[in-house]
Amino acid sequence: MKKSWFLLCLLLPLLLFAQGVGQNIPGDPMPEDEYDENEELEYGIGGRLGTVTHNGVSYTQIRLFPQLNIGKFGFGLDIDLLIDAQGKVDKEYWDDWQDYLNKVFFIRWGNRRDPFYFKAGCIPDYTLGHGLIFDHFSNMLRYPAVKNVGSYVGINLPLSGLGFEAYTHNIHKNEILAARVHARPFEYLNVPLVENMKIGINVGRDRNQYGKYPDSDGDGIPDVYDMFPKDKNSWLDTDGDGTPDNQDFDINGNGIIDHPNDNEHVWNWLGLEPGEDVTELYPHLVFDDDFFQDVAEPLPAKKAVNIYSVDYTLPILENDMLHLDHYAELAIIDGYGNGIIFPGFSASFAFIDAKLEFRNFSDEFIPGYFDRIYDEQRSRVRIVQDGEKSIYSLYGKEELLKSSKAGLGWFGYLRANIANIGYVKLAYQDMYGEQSNMGKSVWANATLSPAVVPKLKEAGLYYSQAYVPYIDFRRPRNSAAALSGKLVWEVSENSNLVARYSETYNDQNGDGIIKGKDEIISSFGMSIEFSF
Repeated sequence: MKKSWFLLCLLLPLLLFAQGVGQNIPGDPMPEDEYDENEELEYGIGGRLGTVTHNGVSYTQIRLFPQLNIGKFGFGLDIDLLIDAQGKVDKEYWDDWQDYLNKVFFIRWGNRRDPFYFKAGCIPDYTLGHGLIFDHFSNMLRYPAVKNVGSYVGINLPLSGLGFEAYTHNIHKNEILAARVHARPFEYLNVPLVENMKIGINVGRDRNQYGKYPDSDGDGIPDVYDMFPKDKNSWLDTDGDGTPDNQDFDINGNGIIDHPNDNEHVWNWLGLEPGEDVTELYPHLVFDDDFFQDVAEPLPAKKAVNIYSVDYTLPILENDMLHLDHYAELAIIDGYGNGIIFPGFSASFAFIDAKLEFRNFSDEFIPGYFDRIYDEQRSRVRIVQDGEKSIYSLYGKEELLKSSKAGLGWFGYLRANIANIGYVKLAYQDMYGEQSNMGKSVWANATLSPAVVPKLKEAGLYYSQAYVPYIDFRRPRNSAAALSGKLVWEVSENSNLVARYSETYNDQNGDGIIKGKDEIISSFGMSIEFSF
């Protein structure tokens, strides 16, 4: 404890509050990691103070977000201390070298327009090209419960705008990967417009779409439905009595002993050898020869998803009043379909940013496959009821490709900045086709900072339904939806009360109705955030 506080005291004069995670929607400009590039030292510290429950134990949580910026160099930490009722620090996340590496919130040099740049740590927003592969992908979706230390590194050469970039969402696993090569090949032709055209080639890959779910004991059953994740010989507990099915003489808990021909453990329990005449030896016992037992499907074999694309951007008009670009992109999902954006136009005028693009997608194609919530949707748990028993298995987002049908239509995006009040962002996709069943999407994000309400610094709400047959406003909670909100209330000059809430949904039983804690994946947090 004393060592931890001593370390923090050393860092206090050198550090600055790390930035929070915003909500992005398709159409948002590609992030450039812009920051003040002057040579002045920027430093300070911020943090949060609150309570959390972890592994059934309540803790006081102290999280500190130090940051240091010198020119193009930036460095930030996320130091999370959980203190129990006895004043002891929980050491679960402090016992190996990876835990210490995970305390790095980010380390960076430059931004994506510099000759050389890199960033490692938490990357809340990553986009490639015009979004047909990676569209505002985040490696922080379940942060801080799951801390992915991601990274990207790139170069931009003066020769014809040639550049290269590589990305990983987690340097420990290197499962979700990306790469891009871009250039301005017509730069020296001196042909108006065309000389400024930028062309890019992109690759996106998920090496193991089931990597989201660990298997701690190596028994082949993922922890998410392994009732005994630290015992490689047991995984199911059908009746929930705490005894593994392979050690239980009444698997379904109906009060009747299972017949030993169907439950081998009963032979041992009765002290008999398999095959003995149990009815003769125990004529007074009634056996259940029609009991049910849950089924846990093993973790599927690793299966990669690969997507390739080529894109171009052609600046048309750029002045103090209006910026107008034309763009296009072609993407192919390996083993599945393809999608084209053509034509596409983006414009910035006064306080409004807008995009409009025509999309043409074949069967088995989903745009922005690696999107903001991909890390949650890349694989999910499926629970099928077969009579009284439950069958547990995993399925990947890849399955959605098989049911996605061809369509064509429009995508539009609008952002309006309202001075001293906030901003509103809307995006909508409307695709048509004879069998198109995933062509409708809507995204909305509103953030207000009303000066007329004292102490209220920010109130934000995000909602989306993506790639569905129709926008379901009757049941806004559905497996294609996501919701989150944030409220910031000023407590003092250097501190704020911050409340955050988010929901994603998993229709495990396939009935079309989202209900219960297993299908509503929610997160709520309230804390005091401060900065010096």
